[in-house]
Amino acid sequence: MRIPAVILLFFLMSFLTVFSTERVGSDENGDGRDDTWTVFEDGKRKAIYYDSNFDGNVNYAHIFDKEEVMVEERLDFNHDGNMDDFYFYAEGVLIRREIDSNYDGKVDVWVHVEEGVYIRRYEQDLDFDGEIDKVKDFSEE
Repeated sequence: MRIPAVILLFFLMSFLTVFSTERVGSDENGDGRDDTWTVFEDGKRKAIYYDSNFDGNVNYAHIFDKEEVMVEERLDFNHDGNMDDFYFYAEGVLIRREIDSNYDGKVDVWVHVEEGVYIRRYEQDLDFDGEIDKVKDFSEE
């Protein structure tokens, strides 16, 4: 049995529409180059990427879950092309911040947050060997 081409094309287009990723750029500073990009996955906003200093590199990002609630922010604080400051959210509330303070590509500071604003605990790798050297827990005071 042969399936007519128009029916096959319809099913193929439907499949691609349901499982598609789209990237939409915009030029915020009017220089003719996109500097903000929104990524949609299956019709929902998945991420927004920003080139905040207009050098052509992404240095700020918002990441969303399937309900389009922000779950993560990423920043390239020193504009070297690598993200080094990360914020994590649960139900839209900040719960943790991770920092690469020496810009070597590895997180060395972890800040745990309560109610989106109160620092509960922080941990730090002081000698950048991958091991936590310092812990300060404010909930124990």
